[in-house]
Amino acid sequence: MKHKGLTGRWLRWQRGQAMAEYWVTIPAGIIIMLAAAGVVQLITNGLTQTVEGLEYTGSVECTVTTPDEVTGPVYANLSGHTIELVMNVYDEETDTTQIAYQVTSGGAHDISHWMLGLPPGVAKHILWTSEPWVDHTTKADPTTGMFGIKFDTGYDSSDSDSGGDGAEPPKDKDKPGKKKSDVGIVLTGYSARAADSRLVVIHLAGYFEWDITDLGVKASTDVFMGTITAPARRVDPPSADDC
Repeated sequence: MKHKGLTGRWLRWQRGQAMAEYWVTIPAGIIIMLAAAGVVQLITNGLTQTVEGLEYTGSVECTVTTPDEVTGPVYANLSGHTIELVMNVYDEETDTTQIAYQVTSGGAHDISHWMLGLPPGVAKHILWTSEPWVDHTTKADPTTGMFGIKFDTGYDSSDSDSGGDGAEPPKDKDKPGKKKSDVGIVLTGYSARAADSRLVVIHLAGYFEWDITDLGVKASTDVFMGTITAPARRVDPPSADDC
């Protein structure tokens, strides 16, 4: 038969022993929980910084194609006759493009006309040019077989036939006369002769992509062909919204 007093003291002793055994484990558990909480906090902070780094900061750089970026050669030498792209300027306020080719008659015979292979979709946007031109975008030029626009004002590399102002009266009422401008000296064969060089300006409505196009020069009975860069198609001008 058990005594109540002994039972009570026995239970109190067992409880005390249990507390003594588990007391040393309580701090370790707390430390483990705190350490785990620190790791979780570290991971959370890292993810937060990553997300913030991916958010828009307001300083995005946008690279757009500028009008002076062209595709293809900017210079062509056709048996001594040279054509070079020297200007390509787009005006945002007027939405117009102004280009210019330096054309030099330096071959054995003077240039009677030259062709630039602009497509119809570009030629229709021509506002004005510094010299008269003929539309051959849909019907080929009979002397060169090319499609494009033809500049029919001839070149003159000699001074004997020109007047005081450098112009020769037209031989045909429908054909422009020869016009002299910047004159230099070139070597043709074994002799030096004057070279007639002019700046031909083309003013277009809109902004254009560039590509390689055909080029042709008619000099006496000779026809010389080549390629050069030119406006190929009208497109919307680039903007920051295209990024």
